Amino acid sequence: MFKREMVFSWLALLLIGALIVVGVPAIGQSSFLATATPPPSPTNNGGNAQWTIHSSTFESNFPKGFSFTLEATSSGGKIVSAAVLWRHSPVSSRTRRLATIDESGTKMTAVWEKTPGDAVPQWAGVEYWWLLEDESGNLYETPRQYAEYADNTRKWSRLESDDIIVFWQEGVPDEVGPLTIAAMEKQRAFYEQNWANPLGYKPRAIIYADFQTWAEWSPGRGTVGGGLVVVGQTSQSWGATAQVYDPFIQPVEEVANDTIPHEVAHLYQYANGGTSGLTWFIEGSATFFERNSGPRIEQRVRRMAREGRLPTLQEQGPGGREAYDIGYMFWVWLTETYGADAHRRTWELVRSGRPQRAALEAIANKPFIEMETEFRTWLGAINPEVPTPLPTLPFFLPPTPTYEPTPRR
Repeated sequence: MFKREMVFSWLALLLIGALIVVGVPAIGQSSFLATATPPPSPTNNGGNAQWTIHSSTFESNFPKGFSFTLEATSSGGKIVSAAVLWRHSPVSSRTRRLATIDESGTKMTAVWEKTPGDAVPQWAGVEYWWLLEDESGNLYETPRQYAEYADNTRKWSRLESDDIIVFWQEGVPDEVGPLTIAAMEKQRAFYEQNWANPLGYKPRAIIYADFQTWAEWSPGRGTVGGGLVVVGQTSQSWGATAQVYDPFIQPVEEVANDTIPHEVAHLYQYANGGTSGLTWFIEGSATFFERNSGPRIEQRVRRMAREGRLPTLQEQGPGGREAYDIGYMFWVWLTETYGADAHRRTWELVRSGRPQRAALEAIANKPFIEMETEFRTWLGAINPEVPTPLPTLPFFLPPTPTYEPTPRR
């Protein structure tokens, strides 16, 4: 899920879910969005002046932040105003910093420093450009440039394909890189089949070998609070997923084939209607893109149905691990019953503004409670009649936690 949390106890300390990654030494040069098309220059860019860019640099100062420098001249006189703008993915909002300008009016510097409410993980992409004004009032926007928020304090590896860019810290098994690249290539057609709106950028996966490194990029990460510990996060604002790898829970094959495709699916959800709402709807949809977990999940959920332990999907529906597994099985049933494109068509309706259950009802052309009865029958429930939901408790976990992988049986 996009923010991975779990109940923290002595047992849970050994069962914290993990994830993601890849291989060749990482460097702070960019191949960020190699397929992205830079926007055209604004009309009348530069005004009546002739502008010259002498140098433009980006410097990563991880974990403190990064800085930009520019040397430029205008035939219209000294540069009197300068600001740098940047974003970490083509769909994220822009950030702006005013620059300091030297007395000559030609050299500019701008700095971003992380704060608890404004932080990004290392290896996030940075697309940046400058807005300049000279003393004659001419305005100029520089061409877009690309960089990466490099972590030069540790040893990292990097691997890139047409589908994903993966970084992994020393200590994460190197084979996870080629396995991830292969898994995402094999899953490419499935993403295309099931999402109407593409990402428009190449996602990133950043994998940490320990909690100390994970916690460094953003104060509070990886620490215990309220019985929970955060072990990963996925965000469209960086176009990436950042995760802690735990070898005691998942072998690298599961990380590559299940965890990463799941988290990338959350990025697609951002682009196709959002990730808020019913946990089983969101997490089941993301689990639908895992490559190898399906048989194990199906065995578990069908056993729950046969034993009369299957919770209802009414109201908020199940939480915790059950939200992932039962939600996944619902999407399997929906696509088997209403067509292979049912997932895609449902999310198209969600993206248009339709509530999640209403979108499902439109696909099936029947009330949701009837859909759930059919779903429970398909699972082999001893009593397919939809049970009455339990009263909502006054305290509950965040709506989209990520729990430890489904136990093997």
